[in-house]
Amino acid sequence: FTNASQITSMKLDAGDTFCSGYEKFYQVGNYRVAIPAISAVNTGDLYIPHIASGDGWWTGVALLNTNPTPTTLTFTFSDGSILPLTLAAGEHWADTVQNITSSFPNIDPSALESAVISNASGVIGLELFGSQPERLSGVLLSNQTATSLYYPHIDSSGTWWTGLVAYNPNSTSADLTITPYNSSGNSLGSIPVTIAAGGKYIGTAAALNFPSGTAWFKVDSTLPVTGFELFGTHDGKQLAGYSTVNINTAQGVFAKLDKEGWTGIAFVNSSNSAATVTLTAKDNEGLTIATSPLSLAAYEKQVDLPKEFFTVPITTASYIHFSSDQEVVGFQLNGSADGMMLDGLPGMKTSTDFTPDDDNDGF
Repeated sequence: FTNASQITSMKLDAGDTFCSGYEKFYQVGNYRVAIPAISAVNTGDLYIPHIASGDGWWTGVALLNTNPTPTTLTFTFSDGSILPLTLAAGEHWADTVQNITSSFPNIDPSALESAVISNASGVIGLELFGSQPERLSGVLLSNQTATSLYYPHIDSSGTWWTGLVAYNPNSTSADLTITPYNSSGNSLGSIPVTIAAGGKYIGTAAALNFPSGTAWFKVDSTLPVTGFELFGTHDGKQLAGYSTVNINTAQGVFAKLDKEGWTGIAFVNSSNSAATVTLTAKDNEGLTIATSPLSLAAYEKQVDLPKEFFTVPITTASYIHFSSDQEVVGFQLNGSADGMMLDGLPGMKTSTDFTPDDDNDGF
């Protein structure tokens, strides 16, 4: 686009054809983050499950009002403070939490941990959080919650750390059951946790004392909750994350195989029955490069480079489609060759989850 600097949002209208996609924000040599594209407008409150605004961290929020009329939103932060925001019809708005609270001396941004955006029907958005100069991550803002969240990979090695958040947006406390599994799918026991209304279960896998051999874990809750997972390197140069809400699916895509760096893929069978998965590597024109079967026992996890899942070379492939007879959970990490930039995406759902645009509003 010749006027790219003036563009603040975009919409792909493919009629009744379902598309999966993502966008990336990046500074070359510093950091990047991948955010899935939105295929359905929110119909309720938006949840900001994590705010990082202390010790050099910042959190940014971007919102787009898709409604044909102005909408007045209400931010309710974890400390109880309330801020209004009115968006004109079609207006795009973006700012940092530090900036939007700066004119309210009674609000300490470094003490804020989460927020709920009320009256947000028809509004879509995302949040980014990072620290200068090298770390950046973020997730979609969504009204989606679930009573089961899936965290499909744990790495607490000398190089990597794994962080996790489960956020309770409800007005009453929620009882969680944390169930870690090893890579073979064996349960390593369960951990009961209660989080207060508006509270979070948060920390690194190491600090939360997951059992030795934990390869992934599941969170079951008595109330619908939301959350996400982060991966970072101990040298502070790489950070990536993705939402863990409703990412279990029978069909999906890993939308980007990095040609200039590396891509890692993890699969978890989230069901209690064996799963048979068909992987199909395709190029940018949609032509099939190779197919490969993948068998997963109940709750088993497999993680590897994309090429290791196939018996023939897939160097010309640009993405991988997967189809399973059981629901599975997958994610991908893309890293740059210089060890500076990292981004993560869940295995994004495909046409089986498509709802036609019955009201012709473009979403």
